Amino acid sequence: MRERLDGIVAKLTAVRARGLSCFGSHAHRFELQPPATEAEVAAFEAARRVRLPEDYRAFLLLAGHGGAGPHYGLMTLARWDDARYEARDDLDAECPLHPDTLPPGQGWLEALLPGEDEPMDRALRGTLTLGTQGCSFYSQLVVTGPARGRVVYVDLDGGRPYFPESAGFLDWYERWLGELLAGCKMHGFGIGMPGFEPELADALRRGERLVDALTAMRRLPRVGRDTLELVIARLDHPDAGVREQALAVIGDFDGDARALARPFLRDPAPGPRRAALECVCKGDAARWAADARALLDDADGAIASAALRALDDAQVLTLADLVPRLRDARQGVAEDAGRRFAAMAGRGVPPAEAAAFAAAAAAMLDHEGPRVAMYGLEVLAHVDAPELVERLRASALGEEPCHRMGACRALVRQDRAAGLDALIALTRHADPFVRQGAARLLGELGDARVRPALERLLEDETKPFERTASGILTSVYRVCDTARMALEAIERRAEA
Repeated sequence: MRERLDGIVAKLTAVRARGLSCFGSHAHRFELQPPATEAEVAAFEAARRVRLPEDYRAFLLLAGHGGAGPHYGLMTLARWDDARYEARDDLDAECPLHPDTLPPGQGWLEALLPGEDEPMDRALRGTLTLGTQGCSFYSQLVVTGPARGRVVYVDLDGGRPYFPESAGFLDWYERWLGELLAGCKMHGFGIGMPGFEPELADALRRGERLVDALTAMRRLPRVGRDTLELVIARLDHPDAGVREQALAVIGDFDGDARALARPFLRDPAPGPRRAALECVCKGDAARWAADARALLDDADGAIASAALRALDDAQVLTLADLVPRLRDARQGVAEDAGRRFAAMAGRGVPPAEAAAFAAAAAAMLDHEGPRVAMYGLEVLAHVDAPELVERLRASALGEEPCHRMGACRALVRQDRAAGLDALIALTRHADPFVRQGAARLLGELGDARVRPALERLLEDETKPFERTASGILTSVYRVCDTARMALEAIERRAEA
């Protein structure tokens, strides 16, 4: 064990010497904190009535107690319950998580622990926190039960746990260092099949775990020609998932990817079509724009959106590409097209196309998707459509939250006085977020006539706050702070 741990410390030294970095490494800079003492570890174990897995215990005693590690690094034993919502003295309780018995799907937690209070905390009993991956994601070490010694990734928002394919803590830690030193892509470390080119190529030869092996191959910095030939040989596989991942690997590593992938733009399954599109849309857009445009009408909405993205990224997306998709019924297409349409308008509307922009944006206001209508409002802040003044006024003062500020901007464009009046009215809105948004936009507009409305808000010390299904929505500033900054902006403009 000592020899293995000395090797780990040597690899960390090599990482620092080479100036490498990865997701989260700014937090620990590949430096381990000093090791724990036997007395410290024993005291923790006695207090929690557990014996730590031997490889993790040895790491604490001989390598380091916190610091360098996957994602944002390793925490100390003092933070063993960081992933818990409530403090619970249950590290010695049997952990209910195991890769072979974990229920499938989004309902895994209720199926695993039916009817229990605070089920996520209960699911984590028998585990200690190794570190955070950011947001609601944590790495836990199982210390009790059949999965003892395994690392498990958990999502406190309820996503299904994931067990990396590592036998124990040191295997997981050494995989991290090995992939880092090999130049692998490190975002999402620990997800998927482990191994480097020889092991993954061997899986292709044996025909085992083909999708997993091909997916894992994409994290490698490069692959040899012999391995690419093994990948190419899988393009005729009957499983669409294998074809899709083979195309993805070819797109990453083969200079002839376009020629190999182009026939798969007509694959009967959407996955290979989407992967083929990614392969084809590289280099000079003149060579592939027609292929991408042909897929704008693909039955799969995700492929149509991918084609829009490719054309947009290559700066060859046109109004003719977008307008037919602004009322598209395929999942997500209209919203994606609307977002790109609004961005196009923000970059500047050619005078010859102004009428077409206005007509398309006006039609978007009737879309059943509120975000599509929101993008239409954003476009109308860049083109003239005076006939829509009353419609914009109604949206500005209406009940759809995501429409208000966009409608105000568009209304100011069409009729400045009407737009300012709408914003002044919104400074009296019951929702502090709306009052704050109106004050901010009034400051941007810099019109001295709105001073009285902003001055009234100087007494409003509300700090907007709302608890939503997706988390907490709040503001750094109070409403009065935003009003004061808006007044200062108006003063600066007056003095200029």
